[in-house]
This record gives sequence, structure tokens and C-alpha cells, in this order.
Amino acid sequence: MKKSYEKKQILILLNQLLVILYLCYEYTQNSIAGTEKLIPLIIISLIIIDGAYISYKNIKGNIFLSRFTNLLFLVSWQFLISLDESRAFNTLSTLLSVLILYRSIQFLLIFFFQDTTYTYKKITDWILTIIFLLTLLSILINERLFAVLFLLQWVLSFSCITILFLKHRKRFAFVLISEKRHLLKTGIIIFISFLGYVMIFADNPEYLSNFGWYVMIVFPLFSIHSIAFKNKGAVGVYIPLKKTNLIAMCLFSLFSITLIGLLFQFNVVSYFIIIQMILLMVLLRFTLMYKDLNNTLFDNENSKMARENFYAHNLKQVMKEEELKRDVSNYLHDEILQDILSIKNMINKSHKEEVQKIIFETLDNLNLSIREQMQEFYPTLLKTLTLKENYGYLLKTLKQKYGKGEVDIVFNCKKNLFLVDPYHLVVYRILKELVINALKHSQCSQITVALKQENEKVELIVADNGIGFKENEIEKYGFNHHKGLNSINEQLFLLTGKMSISNNHPTGLCVYVQIPMKGGDSYQYFINR
Repeated sequence: MKKSYEKKQILILLNQLLVILYLCYEYTQNSIAGTEKLIPLIIISLIIIDGAYISYKNIKGNIFLSRFTNLLFLVSWQFLISLDESRAFNTLSTLLSVLILYRSIQFLLIFFFQDTTYTYKKITDWILTIIFLLTLLSILINERLFAVLFLLQWVLSFSCITILFLKHRKRFAFVLISEKRHLLKTGIIIFISFLGYVMIFADNPEYLSNFGWYVMIVFPLFSIHSIAFKNKGAVGVYIPLKKTNLIAMCLFSLFSITLIGLLFQFNVVSYFIIIQMILLMVLLRFTLMYKDLNNTLFDNENSKMARENFYAHNLKQVMKEEELKRDVSNYLHDEILQDILSIKNMINKSHKEEVQKIIFETLDNLNLSIREQMQEFYPTLLKTLTLKENYGYLLKTLKQKYGKGEVDIVFNCKKNLFLVDPYHLVVYRILKELVINALKHSQCSQITVALKQENEKVELIVADNGIGFKENEIEKYGFNHHKGLNSINEQLFLLTGKMSISNNHPTGLCVYVQIPMKGGDSYQYFINR
């Protein structure tokens, strides 16, 4: 992870150097000299700074944030190249527009669906990819053909989004309602800024070139940024300067650049060459600082800075981690180590056929045991399956393992069920624990599982027709007398959820679980996980 982070920072430094070289080239050609280029250059600089900032923060190597920064840098280059009206750069800018449209739609779908499978996903991917490739190839054949296919790419892209919106309208509505404050805030700021600019320069069409494209790209990108980093308290650990000092430093730098520019009569490009060079120096400083403090931050657990910035967990979190370590240690000692020692003792007799058979069986059991334990520690849901299919596969596996095929499990759930990150994993663990309990202890012949999500609430019901409890036994053998149920109850308490146990008529038990699904923090968790 450390190496990949360092490589990413080096690539960003190289990108910044290329931006400076390109601006220097444009300065020599005097092709970006007018004041009408001022606002586009400001937007480009903000996008580059935002991409560098996010990449600097992304120490954990989050794939989603890496995709986001790549898209930001791609957009910045397209905006930058489009300022040069020469034929070669115009062609390159057009090609980048095709790529950005394709990548942006993909990125937004990944964001909305949290990188999970959804209805029409495969056909949507095929349509977007095919029209993207055809549009790219058409520019080499005929300009008119390219114009038609590029328009078709826009139409198909927004048609796919519209169809998916209608098909998954509950999910889209959930996202929009959950994040409405940040979307409205970003939208209002961008709308007022661009509207004011348009009103001021309404009589100068050269000042309004490409502004429709700027708005369409800038709004979703900065909206996602505001959602990803809305928890401002988490940002401070990554910034070595206080916010007030940082603002003061930026204002002083801008004042100094403006003063020098006025003194030496710089043109527009000259200002931004200096700004980009300052940004390069800042990025280089952060990269070298990370390299110098690498051992301090990540390897030296006794470091004061490491404790304050990265290991400042509360006591409860430490206790949970220690408990998890103990569970892993016990598992390795009781389940894995003993089998490994047995295999080691049998190696000398491995020439015998019956011994070889035992060794192979032991290794197969080890493989199965490790996979099951990995699934226990962190469930892996298949991205090729819908959420309902993943839960159905879990129930089928539990039925075969614990029910010996004699217990019938009925699963009632809508096909288009969606649970945002990390609620889908929480429900997975709870569902698994409750069904295992029923299979092991209820002596039932049928288990009914009902799962639904409505009005920002997740409801799970697990009922069986087994022996059940007497009325006075439900409280006696409730949460506190069962480790699994107690663990579920603790987790539900943290999520402001609730669980109740009652008798199922005519026989058996019924467990009801309700969890409020709060989308506001879910998408931030998904982006920063």
C-alpha cells in the first residue's frame, strides 16, 4: 500500500509537470492570451488542486477515490487542451470528450449502486462500451459520422440513466433524499456562479465558449466531492496546517502573484504557470514529507504522531480488536495448527497410499475451513449476483451444512431489494446468525425468512415451526444468555435498531429485527472504506 501510494504521488507530480510544460508551450505560441480564458483556467486549476488533494488524502489506496482522481485529471486535461483552437488539439480534445462522457457515466453508476450488481447492468455496460468504441473509431473515418455517433452516445448514455432511474427509482430517490443537502449546496453555488458570469458577459460570446460542458461535468464531480468529505473532522489529520493558516497562506500567495504580475505586465497564462509551479512545489513537499515520515507514521507504533493521528481509537474499539485477535489466534491454534502438525508427522510415511489419502483429505478440510472462517470474519458478496441472490445462496449453504437438507427454508424478498453500504453486510451477519440458531436448536422442519426495505427502514423476520419457548422462558434465555444474540443486539444498538423475540403460532419462535437505513453516512462510508 505504501509503495502504491508513493507511485501515485509521483505520477501526480509528473502530471503537474506536464501541465506546466503545456502552459509554457501555449505561452510561447500566444494562443491562450485573452482574458476570456481566465475563468476556464481558474476552473481547470481548481479541478487539478482538488484531484491532488484527494489523492494526497487517499493513503489507504481506496479504489473509488483513485478512479475519482483519475477522472478529475482527465477532465482537467480536456478543459485545458480545448482552450487551444488549433486542429490537432481540437481533435485531441474531442477524443477526450468521448472518453470523459463514457467514464463519467460509468463512475456515476458505480457511485449510485455502490459497485454492486443491478438489473440491466450487463446490457448497460455493453451499450455504453460499444457506442464509445464506435464513436472513437468514427473520428478516423468521417467527421459527419463522428458527429452523429457522438450525439448518439449522449442520447444512449442519458437514456440508460433514465431507464435505470425508472427501474430503480426507489434507490435513486433514497440517494437524492439522503444527500439532498450536499447536492443542493453544490448546485446552488455552481448555478449562482455560472449565472452571474453569463449575465456579466452575455454580450461577449467568446467568454461563454464550452460553458454548458463545464457545468455538466463540474456539478456531478464537485457534488461527489462534497459527499465524500462532508465529515470535516476527519480531514484535519491529513493536513499539516490549520485551516485558517492555510487560507491565509493561499490569500498571501495570490496577492503576491497578482502584484508581481501587475509589476511585470504578465498575460493570463503567466499567472497560471506560476500558480501551477507553486502547486508542484507543494505536492513535492508533501510527497517528500510522506517519505521522510513513513516509518514514523506507519511502522513506529510508539510514535506520538502515529498515536495521535492514526491509532487514536477509544477503549471500546481496542477491546473489540483484541477480542478479534483472540478469536483468530484460537482458530489458528485449534483448527489449523493441529492439522498442519499432523500432516508434518505423516510426511515421512507419505509413500503409502492410505497416508497420501489422509493428507489430501486434511488439506481439503483445511482449505474449506479457512475459506469459511474468512467468510465469517468478512463476508464476501458476489458482485455478479443481486443482493437477494447472495442472501439466497447463503441460506442454501446454511441449509446444506446445518439442516442436512431436511429443513425447508422459505425466503420472501423482492428481487430489486437494495441495502446501501454497509447495511448489506450487517443484515448478512444477522441473517446468518439467526438462521444457524434456528437450524441448530429449534428442531424445526421449516424456516421462513422475510426481508424488506421500505421508508428508510430494513425489516428482517426469521420464524420457525420448532419447539419454541414458553412465555416465561423468552426473557430467561434472551439476549444476555446467548453470545450470538447478544452480539446482534450490541450491533443494533449502535445502529439505533431493535430486535424482539416472540412465539410463532402455532409453534416455534419469531425474531423481528428493524434497522433504520441512513443513506447520509452510507455513501461517505462507501467512498472512504
